Amino acid sequence: MKIGILTFHHTTNYGATLQAYALWKTIKQYGYDVEIIDYRPYKTAINYLGRLMPIKPVHGNYSRYKLERHFIPYLIQAWRMRRFLVSKLKLSKEKTYTINGLEKFSNQYDIVICGSDQIWHTKDRFTGGFNPSFFLDFIDSKNTKKISYAPSFGQTKDLKQDRQLISKLISDFDKISVRDNNSLRLIEQDCDRVATKVLDPTFLNDFTEFKSTPKIEQKYILLYSITSYTAEQEEKIKSLIESIPKLKNTLIVSLARPSNIANVDLITVDPEEWVGYFRNAAYVITSSYHGTIFSLKFKREFTVFTRPDNIKIKDLLQDLNLESRIIDHQKNSSFSQQFANIDYDLVYRKLEKKITVSKIYLIEALNKNNLKATLSL
Repeated sequence: MKIGILTFHHTTNYGATLQAYALWKTIKQYGYDVEIIDYRPYKTAINYLGRLMPIKPVHGNYSRYKLERHFIPYLIQAWRMRRFLVSKLKLSKEKTYTINGLEKFSNQYDIVICGSDQIWHTKDRFTGGFNPSFFLDFIDSKNTKKISYAPSFGQTKDLKQDRQLISKLISDFDKISVRDNNSLRLIEQDCDRVATKVLDPTFLNDFTEFKSTPKIEQKYILLYSITSYTAEQEEKIKSLIESIPKLKNTLIVSLARPSNIANVDLITVDPEEWVGYFRNAAYVITSSYHGTIFSLKFKREFTVFTRPDNIKIKDLLQDLNLESRIIDHQKNSSFSQQFANIDYDLVYRKLEKKITVSKIYLIEALNKNNLKATLSL
């Protein structure tokens, strides 16, 4: 049996790359021949390229400082991400940048899975907005089983004019799962389909195969954001660090984005190194969904700086009774809740149940008759 996965994978976003890897690796461990369909939507590629130079040129020129601090490091980062994909995952032999180009994959697989990540977001500017390909419109369900694993509509709260089309697109899915309550509501209430809420695929893999360890030997606080820091955000992060006694005078390391309050900026790490820095951090401060996930995976103390309307992070942490770890960077929030240690025994009792539900869904979706044998893996 041959399985294809359609998701975001060819990006400079560590979370997107690692969720693709985790789903591929999990299915591979279940004994299937599985590969990532190498679809690189040109709109997404253009928007991610725009992130390579977040600072606009002055009078049409980039200073040497801007080139050295932003553009060149991000080019190196993009190259390392691609090297990871090619060396660690099985990609389809053919690639495409267009919707029409996906037709060549229409009869290559027994099962095609869409997910995870915000592939169903209807308005996200970095993914180019609504894309019917991520609802597998190019696959004939008479010959190929269609399932989803943990896709998300992101911040989309109302399908509006897309409701009828999306309902039609998912009508021939064999099984549907999503990763958050908002997406579950949209599928069940707006599209009248039964769906299962599952965890992001990064929770299904322990990443023990990643052996990279930080080159920094001393204790450090890890900063991780997928967007550049504002002066206001940095001031608030600095205040948080100074307010927690055990963090005072601790080295500050910033991953992926440079920060004026960091002692060390690490822009060009590959995904294995990225995981290693989370695994060994003394404390994590992040605004990222996958930054939050990897803090949980490695039982790190953490704080999330984000907006209160960030559905995916809020949804994840509410399920684990950890919403107090969220600080709204736009308001004068108290840091008092950040002083308490996280009870990871309690958190993991909840997480393990959710992981089991997620694995059972995936195994049954792939092959109901293979449930007992695969659960033992």
